[in-house]
Amino acid sequence: MPQTENNYATCSQCENKVNETDDFCPNCGSLFIDDAYCINHSESLAEGVCVICAEPFCFQCGNWVNDKFLCADHAEYEIYQGMARVYGINDQSQAEYVKGCLEEAGLHPFIYSRIATPWHSGTGNDTLLRSS
Repeated sequence: MPQTENNYATCSQCENKVNETDDFCPNCGSLFIDDAYCINHSESLAEGVCVICAEPFCFQCGNWVNDKFLCADHAEYEIYQGMARVYGINDQSQAEYVKGCLEEAGLHPFIYSRIATPWHSGTGNDTLLRSS
């Protein structure tokens, strides 16, 4: 974290603004400390922190995917503008139901909808539910 400004620093990996006291960047998963160990292999130093579950992992258990560090369990998640796609459906009422379930679980989901074009397969709307 090279640059410091009023209790904030800049992540050298993604240039995201972070708190000076942060151990890792919540945007990309870069570690700012040298003594973090993999949650699965206590003898192995962590190479990053999964941006979804916020746990440290070694390269055996996680890796960089599109400039974000993800654990093996979350490596297949679609990440878009700092959010993970967790559900996709064309039915608005079902999307609202899933949103309510995620809110009850303490998450902060929102519904993202895009109108399908002739280039998209499917019908009408393509609704995605994403959680931050």
